[in-house]
Amino acid sequence: MPNTIAPAETLARILRTEPVAAGSWLFTLEAEEALTRARPGQFVQIEVPGPHALRRPFSVAGEPAPGLVEILVEARGAATRTLSALPEGTEVAVSGPLGRPFNDHPKNAAALLIAGGIGVAGLRLLASELLADGTPVIALIGATTADRLLDGTLPRPTESEDLRIELATDDGTAGHEGTVCDLLRSHEEQLPEACHAYICGPRAMIDSAGGMALDMGLGASALLEETMACGVGACRGCVVATRNGYRSVCGEGPVFDVRDLLPERDDDA
Repeated sequence: MPNTIAPAETLARILRTEPVAAGSWLFTLEAEEALTRARPGQFVQIEVPGPHALRRPFSVAGEPAPGLVEILVEARGAATRTLSALPEGTEVAVSGPLGRPFNDHPKNAAALLIAGGIGVAGLRLLASELLADGTPVIALIGATTADRLLDGTLPRPTESEDLRIELATDDGTAGHEGTVCDLLRSHEEQLPEACHAYICGPRAMIDSAGGMALDMGLGASALLEETMACGVGACRGCVVATRNGYRSVCGEGPVFDVRDLLPERDDDA
C-alpha cells in the first residue's frame, strides 16, 4: 500500500553549490535533522521558486553530516534551470524523506551499480553505505559525453574499501564507446559469482540493463525517476505497470524489484 501520510516539511538553506559536470550541480542543503535521516533510494520534494506548479523530486544523494543533505541537480527543464541558478543562502521549501528505500543488501554478495546520466544521484548514498559496510562495489557509469559523466561524485574509497568504477560514453570520449548497457554486456564474464545489481537512469536503460542482469542470474533492484505531484502516492499521477498491477512510483517505490516491472511500452510502435 502507498504511504499517504503527509511528509514532514521544512525550509532548507542552500549551503553550497558545486558544478560537477556539464549542466549538473551538487547541492548541499542545510535543514532540520529529521529531513536528512534518509535511507538509500529515498527522495525529497523541492518547491522551486517561480511559476512551477509541481514540486520536483530529487534523490537523496548524500548526508555528509547531521542536518545536511546533498542532491544532484541536472538543468534540463525550466524548473531545474531555475533551481541550479539560485544563489547560496537561498531558502527553499522541502518535504521528505519520501518513498521506499532499497532493501538490505544480500549478505556475502558484491554490489553492481549501473547508472545512466543523472541516475548516479539515486545510487550515490547507497554506494557510501555499502562501502562503509565492507561490501565490494562495482560501478558502471554512463553518459552521452565525457563532460557529462558524474563518476567524480561517487565516494572515494579508503584503503579498506573496494570500489571499482568503469565508464561508458555514447561518443567514446571516455571509457567504453557505447551505452552503459553495452559496458555491462562486456563485463558479464568479469562479475563476481554472488552479486546484486542496482540500476538508476532513463527508463529504457533500466528496462535493458534490468533484463540483462536477470539473464545473468543476478538479483536486481531499480530506482525509477518520474515526475511526481503529491510525493506520497495519493494522486496516482506517477503510476507504472508492474506484474501486480499499477503502482505509484512515489508511494510504492521509487525502488522496485526488476522482476516485478513490466517494460515500458513504446506508444509510437
